Amino acid sequence: LTANLPAQVKRMLKDPKATALIDQFALQWLQLGRLQNAAPDSKLFPSFNEPLRLAMLEETRMFLGEIMREDRCLPEMLNADFTYLNEPLSRHYGIADTLGNKVGKKPAKAGGKPIKGPGFVRVSLEGTDRGGLLTQASVLTVTSNPTRTSPVKRRRWVLEQLLGTPPPPPPPNVPELDKDEGKRLTGSLRQRMEQHRQNPACANCHASMDPLGFAFENFDAIGAFREKDGEFAIDSSGVLPGGKMFKGPTELKAILLDKRELFIRCVAEKMLTYALGRGLEYYDKPTVDRVVTALEKDGGRFSTLVTEIAMSDPFRLRRAKE
Repeated sequence: LTANLPAQVKRMLKDPKATALIDQFALQWLQLGRLQNAAPDSKLFPSFNEPLRLAMLEETRMFLGEIMREDRCLPEMLNADFTYLNEPLSRHYGIADTLGNKVGKKPAKAGGKPIKGPGFVRVSLEGTDRGGLLTQASVLTVTSNPTRTSPVKRRRWVLEQLLGTPPPPPPPNVPELDKDEGKRLTGSLRQRMEQHRQNPACANCHASMDPLGFAFENFDAIGAFREKDGEFAIDSSGVLPGGKMFKGPTELKAILLDKRELFIRCVAEKMLTYALGRGLEYYDKPTVDRVVTALEKDGGRFSTLVTEIAMSDPFRLRRAKE
C-alpha cells in the first residue's frame, strides 16, 4: 500500500464517505459546534431562526467539501471567490443570484440564476464583499456576542484557528467592555473599545490585536452586511503591529495570504492532532516541518496534507508502552 498511498488518498478523498473528515475535523477545528447553541438576541436579530442556523453550517460544510473534493490549495479557504447558498442564506447575505448580484440593485453580471428554495447551489462571489471562511455567517456568528459583534472574539479566532498564534490570556480582574466599573462608555463599538483601552492593563494587547477584529465590523453579530453600527458609520480599517494598513476584510485577507506559511502550518498541526488523537509534543515538530515543506512545494494541496500525515511516523507507528 505504501507505494500507492498518494493515489489511494486522492481516490478516497473524492468518495462521499470523505465528508466525515469535514464533519469530524474541520468543524471542530473551526469551532463551529458552538453554532448549535448560539442564541443571538431575538429582538435585535429577528431574522435568525433554525433554518438560517442550519443553512449557515451547511454553507461551510459544502464549501470545505469542494476544497477537499477538488483538491484545491489550502489558502483558498481564506480567499475563495465562491460559496454555496440556499434561498434563506442568500436573502440573509443580500445576494440575488448565482453570479453574486446584489438584491435590489441592477445586476453587474448578466446570466445569474435566482436562488430559490432550501436546496444549495454554487454561487460566485467575485467582486462582492464576501469570500472564504472569514466572511461566512457561521464563523461570524460563533465569534459574536448575543447582542453585538465582538472584535476581541473575532481576532482571537483568527490568531488561534488560522495562524496558530494564540494571544496571551487577559490580565486578572479586568472588567469586560460592557461592565467597566465607574465609566459610561459611549459612541460606536469601536469608540467604546478605545475608551476601554485607556485601562493600562488592557492597552498593549488590545492596541496590537483589536485591528484584526475591527476588519469584520461590516458584518453584524449574525453575519449580515451593514454599513452602520446603529447611528454610527462603520470603520473597518486598522494597522497591524508590523505597520501594514488595511480597510475591511478583503485587504486583511490579502495580508493574511502573505502569511500563508503560518496558515499552512496551523492547518497541518490541527490535522495532525486530529489524526493522532492527542496533542502535539516537542518531538512532533520534525513531522510538522516535513508536512509544511511538502505543502509549500505543491502550493498547499489538500491531498498532500492528508498524504503526508498518513505516511508520517507518528501516524503509522505507535510508541511502545513503558
